[in-house]
Amino acid sequence: MPLVGQCFCIGPLIDIALFLGIVASLAGAVGPLAVLLASFGMVAFSLVVAYYASETGGAGAMGDYIARAWGRLAGTAALGIYVLSLLFAGAAGFTIVVGDLAARFVHFYAGVEIPWWIGSVAVCLVAWFLNVRGASAATRVQLIIVGLSVIPFLLTAAAAVIHAGPANTWSVFSWSNPHGGDLFAALLFCILLFGGFETAGSLAEETGHPRRTIPLALVGTVVVTAFLLVFCSYAGTIYYGPSHAAQSWGDAIDGFAVMGGELLGPWAALWIRLAVLVDFTATCIGFTVAALRGIFALARAGHLPAWLAATNRRGAPGNAAALVLVCALLVVAAGLLVPSDARFQTLFVAATAQALLLVLVYTALAVGALRLMAQGGQRQPLWRWIVFPLATVVPGLALYGTFVPFPGFPERYGLYAGLVSLAIVAVWLVWSERRKRSAQM
Repeated sequence: MPLVGQCFCIGPLIDIALFLGIVASLAGAVGPLAVLLASFGMVAFSLVVAYYASETGGAGAMGDYIARAWGRLAGTAALGIYVLSLLFAGAAGFTIVVGDLAARFVHFYAGVEIPWWIGSVAVCLVAWFLNVRGASAATRVQLIIVGLSVIPFLLTAAAAVIHAGPANTWSVFSWSNPHGGDLFAALLFCILLFGGFETAGSLAEETGHPRRTIPLALVGTVVVTAFLLVFCSYAGTIYYGPSHAAQSWGDAIDGFAVMGGELLGPWAALWIRLAVLVDFTATCIGFTVAALRGIFALARAGHLPAWLAATNRRGAPGNAAALVLVCALLVVAAGLLVPSDARFQTLFVAATAQALLLVLVYTALAVGALRLMAQGGQRQPLWRWIVFPLATVVPGLALYGTFVPFPGFPERYGLYAGLVSLAIVAVWLVWSERRKRSAQM
């Protein structure tokens, strides 16, 4: 159950409530097609990650996987990139938006004005508290949160499909739909919808029979998430209308909650908005679980200060958790400099930076699996030679969509942040290797 909590609870409800609107704004009527294509690719990719997990795994699982395919140095670089992608996301980068949404929620339903940073700091502290108590407690809370929160989303999607009646159509899954938008650019955010499922690998050292249970958790939760996302994307597109989805759904901050309120009543909108807030908390918990274990693994290998590899009496990397908390609080402090009307846009900046870094790691994993199979002496099942190449296609298309066309405001700042992060990892890696060689002399 902790593995399912870690896989499934990183952002699926946030994805539906917030990111599917972004997909609609980019892809228009073919948003469901973009989600479906990403789903096929990510199910294939989950099988790639399962292939690695069945043979390798530790606290720095993604680094271990890349190292197996491309060598130790590449593994260290990939883990550094991956940890930064986690910090750009729920572990730190989304905290401004969490506080902004919390302030909007309290004002809308209680008529009370509260500073946005109170909600941000509260989420940071909750994530830190649960993580220093150990991964089991954190992932159990995640699973309970999402299990209760998914109900209004399913009810709203089902109501939208029933409400549409004869307006239901397969054309939203057709590339030739006249109201379609930029499918490739939408793929970048569609992959981000699944980002985080692979963090279960970081729990390998705390899981019984990890080489069997982690692959099952990875693939199973991606399949379930794919169904949920495609269903909700289709429902939202049909409800707002294929010809109007890009504007009507894309321009709404919480279009799915609006849809739930209009179809089922105010209680559904309230439940969805509340679910988004608590799922943001679950997401922050999940990303910090993976981020602090990545930091722990890098410190244990001598690439970061040794004190970050220390564990508390519960066996949790307490110092690494404190470092992630400090990063999150610094992001909150930086948010004080952001104008109030632009605060919500920090979500798009953080998501773009995370997506770029995550897609690079995903691509290296997928191509690396093909390399391992080609170099391996043992015979591989035929299905792997069919599925694994597919796993390289969607990240490649998303990487293309990241730069072509070049993103506008504010996403371009996320792209710049991602590129700067790659440069920082390169400098850190050179420094780390030189320091290790000096220590060995």
